[in-house]
Amino acid sequence: MVNPSAYSSPSDQKSTAIIVGGGPTGSLTALYLAQMGWHVSVYERRSVIAETSSTRRSFNIVLNRRALNGLEEVGVQLSPEKVVSIQGGIRHTVKQAKLSQGFRDSISIDRFTLAQSLISDGKNRYPDKINYYFNQKLLQINIQEKTAVFQAESKQHEETFDLLVGAGGVFSTVRAAMESQIEEFTVRQNTDNMLYKICDLGLVENFSGATKEWENRFHTWPGTQPVTLLAPPKIDGTLNGVLILPQEGEITFDKLQTEEDICTLFKEKFPNIFPNLDQAGLPSHFAQDLLSQKAANGGITTVCNQLVGSDCIVLLGDAAHSVWPSLGQGCNTALESCRVFANTLAQSNGNLSVALPTFSQIRKPDVDAIAQLSEIGFGGNKRATSTLFIAKVLILMLLHKLLPKWFHKYALLQLGDANVPYSKIWQQSQKQEKQLLVLLAVVIAIGPVIWLALQIS
Repeated sequence: MVNPSAYSSPSDQKSTAIIVGGGPTGSLTALYLAQMGWHVSVYERRSVIAETSSTRRSFNIVLNRRALNGLEEVGVQLSPEKVVSIQGGIRHTVKQAKLSQGFRDSISIDRFTLAQSLISDGKNRYPDKINYYFNQKLLQINIQEKTAVFQAESKQHEETFDLLVGAGGVFSTVRAAMESQIEEFTVRQNTDNMLYKICDLGLVENFSGATKEWENRFHTWPGTQPVTLLAPPKIDGTLNGVLILPQEGEITFDKLQTEEDICTLFKEKFPNIFPNLDQAGLPSHFAQDLLSQKAANGGITTVCNQLVGSDCIVLLGDAAHSVWPSLGQGCNTALESCRVFANTLAQSNGNLSVALPTFSQIRKPDVDAIAQLSEIGFGGNKRATSTLFIAKVLILMLLHKLLPKWFHKYALLQLGDANVPYSKIWQQSQKQEKQLLVLLAVVIAIGPVIWLALQIS
């Protein structure tokens, strides 16, 4: 890790950077660049007002140590009034609610709140270094001439740049320009087959059997396949759940057509959320809100063969390496990439011809690994709450406790550890899958022998 002071030495030359995308990734990158003396223009196609989150249609994101390191290293301090310090997890079953240590050292925050905090920080700390432009659409890029054309309402204007940062999300226009203008650049995307909607679950204290310990925890409901419900905590004590369903099967959003359908679903799968359903029914507007929403796609993985283009473009965040949300690592990976890029640029003394290829070489193994983990680990209908996942975790935890030299801690439990690269977690997960297969083969092989020995005795 580079000491934060390494970013504070202004560049001798007036280097200019254009960042396309004013979300958390673009806004954090602007802070890093400004601290190194760059003159930065951040362009966002949406209105800052239009981005305001709705209490019904938004949900908090969970930031672990990977993201928090990226924020802290550039001096970002989020207001305690805007975040929830997660005290752990809680798994709800029909019989009981079990507390866990998962998600500790993490925070829960609304994505829009995070982006606005970073933008405000940039305006306050670097008013002469960072300019923010909203309602600005990127029309075209000329990579060879290092120019970009933007449109605001009916007006167009052209800007030149030394560095262009593509941070505009999974459908990045910067990445599209790289595809059309850089022959060796390729990108592959894969869409999750799950769909989700957001539902307001109300105050945690109203859940059946709720205690004070239930607050400020990440809530999951295992054993409800094919339905998945996840709910990170919010600062007002309520939960906005992410309800995830397959596109085909016994339970889909297409088959939830009436309030009675939704009432039946929650009564069978999540009985502790609305304990008085038979008498009181669902909360006002709950069913209407859920039915009126258009189901959103579960996510898209984006894998680029390189994270940079020419000697002047870098892709960061979802533009470079979007992942399925099954592991909750999208924003964590993005903000960690901002930090890694800033470290590389600082170590290269601002020399883009050195920093860009070095960054791509360093970071690509990790972002490729988290993409594979999000898909193969338990993407699609293989969610974190599945019985198979829980069984694998319990078996490996037991084996690790009994034989620590042979069996390591379950790989995916290290996702929030910034000291363990995603690529190493991927390697460990593959090794553990093979270990479990070998163990299963041994059990199958010696099972008949043990049975025969018992019969003889």
